[in-house]
Amino acid sequence: MNSLITILFSQLFRIPFVFNAALFLYEYRKKTNLGLFKYSYWLKNLSNDPFYTFQEIREFTGKICTIKNGFSLINRLFNQQSPIPPFLECFKMYEKGKQLEKYFILKQRKGEALSSDDEKRLFSFLSTYPNYPLEILLSWNHPGKDFLIRKERILKCIEGENGRLLEIACSVAPWLEDFVHYKDIPLYIGCDISHFALRVGMLSQNYSKSKFLQCHAEQLPFKNGSFEIIVASEVMEHLKNPESLCNEAFRILRGNGVFIVSLPMHVVDQHNITDTSDFGDFTHNPSFPNFKQLKDLFLRTNFVVEDIMIDPYYIFKLRKIAGVTY
Repeated sequence: MNSLITILFSQLFRIPFVFNAALFLYEYRKKTNLGLFKYSYWLKNLSNDPFYTFQEIREFTGKICTIKNGFSLINRLFNQQSPIPPFLECFKMYEKGKQLEKYFILKQRKGEALSSDDEKRLFSFLSTYPNYPLEILLSWNHPGKDFLIRKERILKCIEGENGRLLEIACSVAPWLEDFVHYKDIPLYIGCDISHFALRVGMLSQNYSKSKFLQCHAEQLPFKNGSFEIIVASEVMEHLKNPESLCNEAFRILRGNGVFIVSLPMHVVDQHNITDTSDFGDFTHNPSFPNFKQLKDLFLRTNFVVEDIMIDPYYIFKLRKIAGVTY
């Protein structure tokens, strides 16, 4: 009990978290007929492992609080008829996702290749569990200078372009409003592997000229020549076969359409690094192409490299020349 009091007291110094978490849980308790304590198995676990359990609750609640109208969104994301309140159901999925996360990080640190079963588990982790989108939401909630530079440059790349825009791996579509701001973009479609992220995007980004679809970036379910603009920001480095994305983008672009790709420089310049502390995201492809190989890949898939921007990200503006067929 003393250790629990020590932990609770230490968290009082985290004023923003304490305020947000307390407000969120108070609203949840007030708006649901089911008592939190009755169904909160993780609160009961505090007596067995107070430090770990409290840290998990603090971390998860803090991330949920970054979502605009978080309580309302979580309620709508999950089945209202479930005997477990939606917030707790989401937390249970988050806990399961944490176990998968630890497994993949350990594999990466050992430099072990993923088996076919591992690839399926990673697909399940990314498509089903809320962990990865919540991590991204944290960075988007407090964007740094590098992030804002990337956003500004990508928006600059689409200036003067017109037509339907596809954002591959859009997550919760934080840039949707910026994209549809341009009068020459009549339709925005966002696709992502994560069902959780797309649901949050659909519920929080309610624009009439936008649609969302769950799919894999290497197999895009669109007809040939469906789009004039394609944006793939920080997605290619996660793919096992990045060339597949380039082929797909070329196929679904109309003639003279643009394909905008942004990539973290450390992944391109320090490829084949497998240690998480150096390489970063455990979902990154550890054998991702270097800069020269990337340029060759774009040329090999019939794109013209129109512009390259560097530092802090590589941003490529690629064009499909009119008349060139797939």
